[in-house]
Amino acid sequence: MTATTAPASYGSRAHWDGVHTLLGDRGGARPQAAGALLDHMAAVADRLAGAGGVVMDLGAGQGALARALARPGRLVIASDIAAGPLAVIRTPGVAGLAADAAYPALKPGTLNLVTCLRGLWTLPDPAGVLAVMTGLLAPGGHILVQLWDRPARCRLIGTGAALLGKVLPDLTRPAGEAGPFDIDPDGLAALAAPAGLELIATENGDITADIADAPGYWREFDALAETAAAARLRAPAALQARLDAALPGVLDRVLPRSDGATGWQASIAWHLCTLAPAGSRRQIIPPR
Repeated sequence: MTATTAPASYGSRAHWDGVHTLLGDRGGARPQAAGALLDHMAAVADRLAGAGGVVMDLGAGQGALARALARPGRLVIASDIAAGPLAVIRTPGVAGLAADAAYPALKPGTLNLVTCLRGLWTLPDPAGVLAVMTGLLAPGGHILVQLWDRPARCRLIGTGAALLGKVLPDLTRPAGEAGPFDIDPDGLAALAAPAGLELIATENGDITADIADAPGYWREFDALAETAAAARLRAPAALQARLDAALPGVLDRVLPRSDGATGWQASIAWHLCTLAPAGSRRQIIPPR
């Protein structure tokens, strides 16, 4: 798919509506890396939320994490600045909320858990949003934030982003905007401290995806880097073809070959960081 309109301002409602319109639900096999990250995030969130809690997923998109957290007796609020992707959610116990993360229009003390998967660094004011979310937490509530590990451990997204950045001016990040690797757990703790939050637990995860060809690489990449994926799909078809032709050579230089030597192994690693109001720490249930 190729669009002819110029991209909207990064982070705006129009930006995210455009990204989700381009990506849509393309079906096919579940991407390995995005699937593993989703499963890990859902497992940790499920432990924190409680059987009958209220969960809000920030930057929910089409609601993959929100749907994974749906349980009888639990309310999951899928919140996103873009209304379009929320319309596809049809899961009992999941409610869509089209709202700016800084102005969620919920009552204080409403939420047992706030989740943020692949999204904190996209917010114009992450510290301000964390402060807003703190005010919405019920006693004993938590905020669960996913962050990427260092770039050397995230070749799956770093390789494609570097290639696209050389040929697509749409991907030039505005000055002062955080990138996907600019916030680490220590940085998150610093952002959260003014809101009275402390980092009480960090759980790490990683996966190596098997890449057979250019379409397989882009399928994995697109599921993890939506803005960059939309910029690629917005490009003229001829440019997309040139990118596909150049990609195998780039992968050969950056990624190790798979055991069968017919493809590549692309790594990705992440941190799942649990925040809680200072002084209200409770025991975190360990993984089973």
